[in-house]
Amino acid sequence: MNTELVRILALKRVLESAGEGMGMAQSVTRELRGVKQIGSESARLVLLGYPLAVALHPFVESECDEVSMLASLIVSAPGSSSAMIGRSGGILADTLERWVKAKESGKLQQRALKFRGLVTCGVMGAVTAMIASLGPLVGSLDIIGTSAQTSSGILLYSAAGLTCMSSCMLGLFLSGRGFYLNVIVALGVFALVSTLASPLANVSTVTLWGVK
Repeated sequence: MNTELVRILALKRVLESAGEGMGMAQSVTRELRGVKQIGSESARLVLLGYPLAVALHPFVESECDEVSMLASLIVSAPGSSSAMIGRSGGILADTLERWVKAKESGKLQQRALKFRGLVTCGVMGAVTAMIASLGPLVGSLDIIGTSAQTSSGILLYSAAGLTCMSSCMLGLFLSGRGFYLNVIVALGVFALVSTLASPLANVSTVTLWGVK
């Protein structure tokens, strides 16, 4: 669970406790003391008698808009009914919790897509390298009795260029600015497989008509 969601859940419990009739300061002390870093410090400041605006200042100034919104709602409690703010804030906290979970789920799905893109580029590099390396060997099979040896250099360069362009387009679609990782993976696997398979391209020409 990420830090933002932990803080939202803690502030949600503060509002729910206040909505049940507990004082806001007491709710902050009880619910935030278990939150690492700024949560325990905020609870300590409340126990020392500091106002909520001071104790929850790190939450209010949080980079997460959802955390800042809930903290600002709690800070405004001393000027109004804590129970009313707790009940209405609990509903808001539920909505923000679902929103943050949806964002986190979207990030996880995006990471999964990027990983699948890298795997796809690796497989594509291996397949194209194998085809480009075995192409001259297949072409050297003298089926009609003429011994024409196919050059592997142009075929390898052409396959590497196609692999680069294909992995670049796939990377742009799935990873955006991180497309270069897809290109590196594809070309790296292509170079490795083509190096391992290169001895096969040097097999002597076989004339099928001469086989008895």
